[in-house]
Amino acid sequence: MSVIQPQIIFPKNLEELSVNPFVDYWLKWVNFASRYNFVFFDASLKAFETFLNIRDGTAKKIQNTVRSSFDTAIRDSLNDEELISSMTDYVDSWLKLVGLSGRKQFGVYFLNLVSYVNKILDPLRDNLNRTPSEIIEMKGRFHLHHYKSEVPSKHKTPLLVVYSLINRHYILDLLPKVSVIKNLQNQGFDVFTTDWETSAAYDKDLTLATYAEEYLENAVEKIKEITGFEKVSLFGYCWGGLFALIYCATNPSNVKNVVLHATPVDVEKEETVIENWAGHLNADGLVDTIGNVPGWLLNLTFVLRNPIESILKYPRYFSEPRNIDEIKQFFAIEGWLYDSRPIIGEVYREILDQVYKKNLLIKNQMKVGTDIINLKNITVPVLDIVGTTDDLVPPSASKSVMDAIGSTDKKLIEFPTGHVGLCISHEAHEKLWPEVGKWLAQRSC
Repeated sequence: MSVIQPQIIFPKNLEELSVNPFVDYWLKWVNFASRYNFVFFDASLKAFETFLNIRDGTAKKIQNTVRSSFDTAIRDSLNDEELISSMTDYVDSWLKLVGLSGRKQFGVYFLNLVSYVNKILDPLRDNLNRTPSEIIEMKGRFHLHHYKSEVPSKHKTPLLVVYSLINRHYILDLLPKVSVIKNLQNQGFDVFTTDWETSAAYDKDLTLATYAEEYLENAVEKIKEITGFEKVSLFGYCWGGLFALIYCATNPSNVKNVVLHATPVDVEKEETVIENWAGHLNADGLVDTIGNVPGWLLNLTFVLRNPIESILKYPRYFSEPRNIDEIKQFFAIEGWLYDSRPIIGEVYREILDQVYKKNLLIKNQMKVGTDIINLKNITVPVLDIVGTTDDLVPPSASKSVMDAIGSTDKKLIEFPTGHVGLCISHEAHEKLWPEVGKWLAQRSC
């Protein structure tokens, strides 16, 4: 069956129709919304064509085949250059309108309010279903958690988990039965973690060097002071892996080992929808206009990459009987996914420009502060963990680091799950994290 592709004709030059920024904003919204909605119409037609061409198979197999066809069509279409161009034009027109409307100052006040409210909520987040920890106050916009165990640590080298700035730290300590922190603690590791505080508007000038060099240096020195050991193992989660690589490349004498968890290092290998959109986004305009990047904007971006999946995951999940632990875990994950904090504007600008647009880290050309980051300077043992079905940081974006670093002792683990599944799936806790612990234990003497 041949599917007739509907065509939507857009004005070639929307600027000619724009008489003021408000009209320009709505014209570009219509352009983007029309193209975006057509993506799903087109994907539905392709999925229907796939269904008509299936000759045999079980109901489950047919369902999976049609769903795969739909998802592939969505992904391919959302990476279309014309759609992305219409999206970036719309965002630019929105930023222009925000700048002219005076709402920028309102955003400043709102971000400050969010920061204060989160200071009140943080103790609840840090204690509800979490592994008990001691909070170590640090100079700057962060603090450390020290997960003290009643059992003496078996392994000498302390472990510092470095989190991303996008989501909150508790994804590795979501619930007791699926806590990576608890898993590593039970294996005898002395675990510390960073907790980047919710940013306020006055934090907008903090830089990548502030986090990856100054803050990590302060954290490492504090851990050395507490434990009495001269080196620390670093565990970088997602963007936290970028911080860990930068710190290790510039301070190799302080690092014993590095573990990378779904870290985007080489985004040119295989761009996901999120990476492609980020690479085209006008980060300068975004940061210059609104300062820190709000969490709701990040959440909206994640939803837009496949809103159908975001809606249908609830009925799909509850189409089968679930016990109380499964339901609790499902809603805990949902809560974490949308508990996004604002990202420091300058850090966001630097990472988008140097990693997502120019891919400078893997080329050893990334500049952080006054340092040019050379991954060949990393000669300590490195373990790279990737999820084979990760659609946020695809395996190819992370695996390239194995060839770029100077280490001779390096290992890649490809585990059959997605970005979050690496943290919370029961299979990961039964197989992956014991293997990670074993690798660390052999190098923590």
